[in-house]
Amino acid sequence: MPMAALGPMALPCFVPLFKAARPLRIHHAILAGIFRLFKQHRSTPLHNSRNYHWHARRFGRGMFRRFLPLLAALAAFALPKPASAQIYFESFGSGSLAYSPSYVSYTFTPKPPRARHDSRIDPRLIKAAHIAETNAFAHSTMRCWRYVKQALLQAGAVSVYPATNYACQAGQELTSRYGFIRLPIHDPYNAPVGSVLVYDGGGGAGHVEFRTEHGFASDYRSPWRCKYRLIGVYAKLA
Repeated sequence: MPMAALGPMALPCFVPLFKAARPLRIHHAILAGIFRLFKQHRSTPLHNSRNYHWHARRFGRGMFRRFLPLLAALAAFALPKPASAQIYFESFGSGSLAYSPSYVSYTFTPKPPRARHDSRIDPRLIKAAHIAETNAFAHSTMRCWRYVKQALLQAGAVSVYPATNYACQAGQELTSRYGFIRLPIHDPYNAPVGSVLVYDGGGGAGHVEFRTEHGFASDYRSPWRCKYRLIGVYAKLA
C-alpha cells in the first residue's frame, strides 16, 4: 500500500524521524506541522471512499513537501566518509562518530600496523629484538645504538661488540663486518620482526632500533617508528 494511501494511520512511521531530529531541536516544528495537517483534514467529511482517497492524497503531498528538506538533511549524516579517510581508518586505527546537539565530529583512536614475520630472517635477530624490547625503557635515554649492540651480542647475532659510535653508522658496519644485507624496504612498518632500522637525524647521531612484535625497541620501546629519515632496513638471513 503506498504511503499516501495510509493517511493519518502512517503517523507511527514517523516516530524514528522524530527521535533522529530531536537533537536538532526541530521536532516541535515537525509535530506542529503534522497536527496542523490533521486539523485541516478533519474538517473534510469522510463519508465515502472518494473523499477518503482525496484526503489521503492531499495528506501525503503535504507531508512530502514539508519533510523533504528534513529528510535530505538527515541523509547527509549517513553519507560515507571520503575514500582517503576510509583507507586511513582501516590501515591505522578505528574511528567513531561523536554527536551532540551543537556539533558533529569524529573521534579517532590510532593503531599502528601489525608487524609481519619473514621466515628468511635469522632467528638470532628475532631473539635480539625480544631482548631489546625486554630491556628497553619507556622513554629515550639517548643510548639507542648501545642497547642494540648489547642485544645483538647477547643473542649471538654478532660475534664481537660493534665498534662504531653513532647510530647512523650502524648500517654500514653491520653490512661490512657482520654479514647483514640491506632489505628493499622503505616503510619502517613493513620491516619484518628482527630487522634493524637505521635513521639519519638527531643532530647527526641518528637513531637505530629493532622491529619487534609490538612496535620498535632500542633503549626505549614504542609502537610507533622514529620520526627521523629512514636510511635503511638491515637483516641477516638464515
